[in-house]
Order: sequence, then structure tokens, then C-alpha cells
Amino acid sequence: MKKLLRPLLAGAGVTGAIAATNRALSNAPLPTNALGGTRRPWTWRGYEIFACEAGSGPLVILIHGLHAGASSYEFRKLFPLLARRHRVVAFDLLGCGLSAKPNLTYDGELFVEQIGAALEAFGTGPAALVASSLGATFAIRAATRSNARIERLAAICPAGLGGTLDRAPTTAGSAITALIRSPLLGEAAFNALSSKPTLRSFLAKQVYADASHATREVVDHYYAVTHQPGARYVPAAFVGGALNCDAARDLPFLDVPVLLLWGEKAPAISPRSNADEFMGLARNARLVTFAESGLLPHEEEPEAVDAALETFLSPLAR
Repeated sequence: MKKLLRPLLAGAGVTGAIAATNRALSNAPLPTNALGGTRRPWTWRGYEIFACEAGSGPLVILIHGLHAGASSYEFRKLFPLLARRHRVVAFDLLGCGLSAKPNLTYDGELFVEQIGAALEAFGTGPAALVASSLGATFAIRAATRSNARIERLAAICPAGLGGTLDRAPTTAGSAITALIRSPLLGEAAFNALSSKPTLRSFLAKQVYADASHATREVVDHYYAVTHQPGARYVPAAFVGGALNCDAARDLPFLDVPVLLLWGEKAPAISPRSNADEFMGLARNARLVTFAESGLLPHEEEPEAVDAALETFLSPLAR
């Protein structure tokens, strides 16, 4: 009997250790709002969404990319600059950043609908969208459905070109998604993949042009966000191919002016060369590039990005 119980007791011990580690990581202090400004209460679909605003004037809504995780951090440099001449609102996509992280089946349409809801929640007149990465892809689709509300769209290194994300989930992708979503082992696996060295390496090699921008402060913030309970659900959907948007399919139907902002040193996952194809697809677009930036020029060259946006958004103030 003792021999039979040993593997069971060992398994229980390992399971207990994994559970304890998961609890310790998820109980770490939440990062603070890095934007400043004024918190805006917003509940969407019954879930609390982090939202913040500053400034006065024409409405500009900021939509973060999923790789950055939180609007409160990705836009911390651009937010106060834009707020000098505009009323600026930043919010988290559901399941990201400082917002609620429910166990839902996430897909691109969920975020497209949320962007439309934000337009209704934060103003009644025309607005401009400034969005980055995959958030920009969702914003492009949202703009095709809300032309009466959106006057201009600025897209920073948008992703999802030519159906790279608009595909049926594969068997392997679905299996990985199921593993990451699982209650115990999935959380442990995601925590292991989201270690500080891994995050630092990803930011230094795949996000920033200058690796020195992956500072301890930045890594610590991302680490705290990533280890909140439920933070794995949106990345699991991404890995499984569920965040289906195709910017190439949507851009030709976009009537509003588009500004593309691109880092010249953007990595292969969203290279500078993609900007030319985006330009060819849009009806009314222009491009501004930033020589010292990767995927986040609004972090690496915020003043230059602000200047480009002010020129693009100035007609809204008339």
C-alpha cells in the first residue's frame, strides 16, 4: 500500500507546489496607473474596464496593442503630449492591462465591438482613433463600421496584414490554447513563459529598436500585468488564431483619412516594408516613419510622434 501511495503523494506535493507558486505570483501588487489624468468609470458587458482621460478639445481615443498589455503603460509618454491640445481617453481592451480578465472566448470581434462601445461611452461627436499593433487592426475594422463617428485614424505599426491573423485555428494552435487556458498547468506554463528574462528578451529583440528601453521599470510593469489572474486568456486566443482580423480586407472600405506611423527599425514580425502595402490598400493615407524606433515609436520617439499626430489631427480643432 505504501508503494502505491508514494507516486500519489509525490504528485499531490508537486501539484501543491505549482498551486502555491501560481498564488504567489497572482497575489503580487498590481501596477499603478502610469498615465496620470483622471480615471473614468466604465463598465462594459458587466466588466470593469480601466479608462483614463486628460485635456480638453477634440476627442482622441487611444487603443493599445496586445503585446504591450496595458494602455496605462504603452501610452504613458504620448498621453500627456496629446492632452495639451485634445481631450484624450485611453482604455484597456477587455482582458488586458489593469482591466477585468474574465474567462471568455476572446476573438477579434469582441475588441472591435468594444472600440465601438468606447466611442459611445466617451463622447457624442466625431473622434479620432490612435491605435497600435493589433489594436490598430481592430481599430481599422471598427472604423469601417463607425464612419459617422470617426473622423481620422492613426495606425502605429498595424498588424494582421493580408490575413496573417484571419485564419481558421489549427489543431496544434487549438491544443496550445487549451493547455494555456487550463486551470493549474496552463497557468504554471504561462507563468514560466512570462518570466522576467523572457519578457526582457522579447522587448529588447522584438519590440524596441534600442534594447536599452527594456528597462527594469518596463519589465517589472509587464511582469506584474502578465501575472494577474486570467492574464493568459487573451494570449491563449492569439496563439490559437482566434483574434481574426485582416487589415488588407478592411482598409479599402475605410473612408476616413489614415496616418501610418512606422519605426524604421521595426522587426520582422511587422517590418517597415509592410507600410507600403498598407499605403496601397488605403484610399486616403500618408506615412510617417521614425528612424530610431521599432514597434513602439510613441515610446522611443514620443515627441516626434506627437508632432506628426498634431499635424494630422489639426483639422479636428477647426
